[in-house]
Amino acid sequence: MEQETLPKIYNQKFYNALNRIEQKIPPIWLMRQAGRYHKHYQDLKKKHTFEELCKTPELICETTMGPIKDFDFDAAILFSDILFPLDYLGMGLTFNPGPQFSNPLTEQMLNQDKEQSFSEYIKFQIDGLDMIRDTLPKNKSLIGFVGGPYTLYQFAQRHPQSNSNLLDNFLPVIEKILENNIDLQFSVDLDLLMIFDTEAQHLTLEQFNKNVKPFIEKIAFKYPGKIGYFIKDVDDEKFKSIKSINGLKLTVVGSNQDIFSKLLGTDLSLQGNFPNEYLAAESIKDFKKHLTNFIRYVKDQDLANRAGWICSLDHGVLKTTPEEHVKLFIEKIRTEL
Repeated sequence: MEQETLPKIYNQKFYNALNRIEQKIPPIWLMRQAGRYHKHYQDLKKKHTFEELCKTPELICETTMGPIKDFDFDAAILFSDILFPLDYLGMGLTFNPGPQFSNPLTEQMLNQDKEQSFSEYIKFQIDGLDMIRDTLPKNKSLIGFVGGPYTLYQFAQRHPQSNSNLLDNFLPVIEKILENNIDLQFSVDLDLLMIFDTEAQHLTLEQFNKNVKPFIEKIAFKYPGKIGYFIKDVDDEKFKSIKSINGLKLTVVGSNQDIFSKLLGTDLSLQGNFPNEYLAAESIKDFKKHLTNFIRYVKDQDLANRAGWICSLDHGVLKTTPEEHVKLFIEKIRTEL
């Protein structure tokens, strides 16, 4: 009789949340937890460019590990950038300090035969991910990520000379590259991979179902229970569409939604949804007031209703966020719930 292989559990709280197992204290991680608000990151940026941090495996690991060491988050997320697939296509990505492209997106670019494989191009990222997993304490989960195809198209359109009629040609090309990227990231022992798709919030439901959902369905089918999907401030219609995707594990709920009522109506795990501007409040007094209200709101829920919840923000950490607020947020969630 063949013995069933049990999943490897790193962070128990993160595992419980992804599997909707009831627990009193949720796991905590934040989008952009390795970022400009954090002195560790600021010190690295004094010595290295953003591109060096993203393309040097040792620095990828060091940047990722900083917030784990300083704040004790339950999960680490790969430090990288969603735009490298566009650079691979030939758009000439640089950061000064934000992303810039030296070449416009063209039809020729989408039809070319590349001499270098994407696996060779993105090796720095996968080597960095390997180092993170080796360095990360065994009680911490690891999250990888890619950008959503539609979001990458919108970034490509930021070059003023990019062809604006290439969406139908672009999607199958970039989806193939992204699937390859996802496969490579899963060669490392990830707990979860996030697909960040901020620009999809601007689509109608019909456009979303046509241009976005099929790729998420394909990846969730290939890696059931391992994929999270983020769309900024998801509305009710798109949330309904997202929760119908077989194999999808998690999505993020914005502060415009009641996360616990949403949990009752889905099999997904949900992440959120403390507003990032509250975490970045100018005064500690204002921040504490917001946090007290949030904790009261959480404690008003039955424990069973909180199963599947990952405590996080509605979006990424703002650069003006005081580190003291991040530490207090984690401490209060862990001690007062």
